[in-house]
Amino acid sequence: MMKNLEDKIISFDDWSQPWTFHGFVSDNKILSTDEVNLFNKIWKEAGDAELWKYSDLTLGCKASHTYIEKHYDLADKAIANIVRALSYEWK
Repeated sequence: MMKNLEDKIISFDDWSQPWTFHGFVSDNKILSTDEVNLFNKIWKEAGDAELWKYSDLTLGCKASHTYIEKHYDLADKAIANIVRALSYEWK
């Protein structure tokens, strides 16, 4: 299940419009409902205010990255894309 989700996350490349990342991954006909639900769970947990409470955005990125890494079996590139997209939510 993780492979399809991971591939979709990694395939996002429209960083000129980072706000489209979540929709790009979740509004997808290729992913199963379980995969979309898992992505939304990761997104919610990794975007928790407790991880992003720092005045330095870099610290929030590191905290979020570490959280995902510890709790989910995703490639570093997939984690990096999630964290990058989340960081725009916190700017």
